[in-house]
Amino acid sequence: MSVFLLFYIGTTLFYGEKIVLSASSFNGKLSWFLYERSHKRTVEITHDNVFSDGMDEMLADLEQKLQMPEDLYVATSFNLHFKPDGTITSLETYLYGKDDRGNLKTYLISYDGSKSKRATVYLDGSVSELDKDRKKLQPMLDILKQVNLEGTVQQWDEEEYGIIYYGVRDWGNDSTGINWVDLNEGRPAKAETGSNIRGYTVSVYVPGKENEITPIRYLAASGEEEQSSSKALSEDKPAVINPDEEFQFENGDRFRLNVVDAALGSRYYTLECSDDGGINWKVVNQDPFLGQAGVAAGIAFIDEKLGFFCLSHNGGDEAELYRTADGGKTTKPVNLPYSVMEKEPDQDSQFDFPEMPYEEDGILKMVIGQGADGAQEVLYQSEDGGISWEFVGEIR
Repeated sequence: MSVFLLFYIGTTLFYGEKIVLSASSFNGKLSWFLYERSHKRTVEITHDNVFSDGMDEMLADLEQKLQMPEDLYVATSFNLHFKPDGTITSLETYLYGKDDRGNLKTYLISYDGSKSKRATVYLDGSVSELDKDRKKLQPMLDILKQVNLEGTVQQWDEEEYGIIYYGVRDWGNDSTGINWVDLNEGRPAKAETGSNIRGYTVSVYVPGKENEITPIRYLAASGEEEQSSSKALSEDKPAVINPDEEFQFENGDRFRLNVVDAALGSRYYTLECSDDGGINWKVVNQDPFLGQAGVAAGIAFIDEKLGFFCLSHNGGDEAELYRTADGGKTTKPVNLPYSVMEKEPDQDSQFDFPEMPYEEDGILKMVIGQGADGAQEVLYQSEDGGISWEFVGEIR
């Protein structure tokens, strides 16, 4: 009986440890299952026609189920596609706000009408509240109430249309496609000209043909009070940076990976930069991941030219590293074959999740982990600016 008892205890401890490891710190599939169960929601979209229902009704479907705060802000963008009859085909956005108790709530929303009438929403993410006065969601709804959206898109005669909103945008002196809207008076505003055209902007466009067909931009002046508030916020408070999507130099210059489209839980990004502490942004690279979709898992620059970006796949199982040597204008994937990651590679325990490279004594170093598949890590180093890497040894 003692032999069987010892066997039972040993088996229990062995598998019990694996279950605990799998469920902690994203070390296994079970942890991702538990994470999704507690943070993922699905919401049925019953008002799915942007012409007849308007944007308010679609958001009401989400707000009713999720009990969203009254004042919402756009963390990245609000990107919606629809058919010529107004049927909404997709929505990708990341919203946030504070509830009645002052607790920050976030909502990463993805909807694909061709596959399901239910939107997928991930809760409790991280977000920067910097410049939130420039990212209010309500102005988008107010602008669209004054726009004849159906009449706007009919002139193009295309198979799909889009609406994109970032909040306040700066257009410099380029008034191409801009139509002014006066939110206070509830009517179109007189066009303004000058060297600093700025305001809450809703752009209506044809996806994939932005360079061929000029988007129509409905713009409402942001007001001096919001501009000064944004400036004061950036001067008085340090930036809150999400290291997976944004990097800041000591002088305040910043790079960020900005979500512009998404499908089935993966996202597409542009690379943007700011030289005024994040008040204004400009696109550096329309496609830093070279057509690949995934989830941003890191961004870091060694100097103004040399930088790295990481894109994860399969729920965090693996990731790819990309390198730029010209400040993000062009990127290339970094080749990290498994054969050099380990002296004797284990195909069932691959090191395929790179962390951001860093410089130490003039040499670039980088830790490679196993993502959601395991907890082991190995160290690499590069003496040619991250073009090639050599295996150093195991860390743990």
